Amino acid sequence: MKKLNLFTTTLIALLVFTANIVFAQSAGPSDATSAAPTNPGDAGKIECYGSPISLSGPQDAGGVDYTKYHWYKIDASGTAQLVTAMTGRTYTEASGAKGYYNYQVVTENANGCTSPISDVFKIYVLPQLTVAITTPASSICAVASSATLLTANPTFAAAYPLSYQWTRNGVVIPGATSATYNVTGETSAATVTFGVTVSFSVLGTSCSTTSTQDIIVTPLPTKPLITAN
Repeated sequence: MKKLNLFTTTLIALLVFTANIVFAQSAGPSDATSAAPTNPGDAGKIECYGSPISLSGPQDAGGVDYTKYHWYKIDASGTAQLVTAMTGRTYTEASGAKGYYNYQVVTENANGCTSPISDVFKIYVLPQLTVAITTPASSICAVASSATLLTANPTFAAAYPLSYQWTRNGVVIPGATSATYNVTGETSAATVTFGVTVSFSVLGTSCSTTSTQDIIVTPLPTKPLITAN
């Protein structure tokens, strides 16, 4: 009995170890080097950085789930690796680095009969987008002609088409949709918060990032009065 228990324990440990190896293979993109899609239709779905990937397998002709779904993920060499065999039709995975996450699925019915493997379904995960605002002066005078230029410096500006929207104290500035915004016309002393929201204009307008910059509007000195000594 002791030998049997030792064998059983070793077998369970081996299965757990093997399962961990299989699931470790699923982490990260299948293809992190190919160029990004030029439009959303070039991939099955576009996901924002950090968003979970959720895939659904088909049902049978009667609208009932199959007994088992064998999910495969294409690795960096182009080989389909079995990720999991599960009873539910929905497979979920956390996304990480940008790139293509490519999947296939095989369905199995109650009799153990399996389908041919599906076509590859591609998901493209966008990179993490950040933006910083730079300006030559964070303080201007409270006069209409005083000005300073705000510049949005996003990551991946050259690799992906991006869109911009500037705000003043949280309110959208109409027409302020370029990478720069010239602050002018501030005539009241105050601290004004300007912000910019940057998003992927073609691949994922919902994937965005925001940054803010305070501009101090300094009051003018009062009109001087000359007195004689």
